[in-house]
Amino acid sequence: MPIPPQPSSWLAKYAMMFRDWTRRSEHPQEAEDALQDAALGMLKRQGATLADPCAYLYQSSRNNLASGLRKLGQRAGVPLHDLPEYEHPRSADAILELDGIQLAHSIDAALRQLPEKCRQAYIWHRLDGLTQVEVAARLGLSLNTVERYIMRAMRHLRDALQNDAAG
Repeated sequence: MPIPPQPSSWLAKYAMMFRDWTRRSEHPQEAEDALQDAALGMLKRQGATLADPCAYLYQSSRNNLASGLRKLGQRAGVPLHDLPEYEHPRSADAILELDGIQLAHSIDAALRQLPEKCRQAYIWHRLDGLTQVEVAARLGLSLNTVERYIMRAMRHLRDALQNDAAG
């Protein structure tokens, strides 16, 4: 008559592996699933004698984890249009990215409404980091004029973005 595995020894190994693998794994859910599948497989084999239940649990769970991670890797290479709709990623990051793109388009459109020298003064000063004195020298304008252009551009951008937000 076969001797069933001693629960105390393999359960202790299971608990230790569960704690260590899920803590260190990039995919803790996969590690947890691999361990559970290995434990179920071992319990189903109760009729057969296992020489070393702890070794079986360890090797079986490693194999299950490797198989699961391989499947994840294969899935990561699948193009989005090949995935069913319910598997498409849903992320707040995508919404933030879209908002950022829309904001950039709004700023670009508002800047294009400004006269060329006013727009250039703002871009060189606020975006490229030139001082107002450097901008004045590049454009051949007085410092006062450059200061007025930058203030005008800032007011125009503020008003245009407020109108976009309201609309």
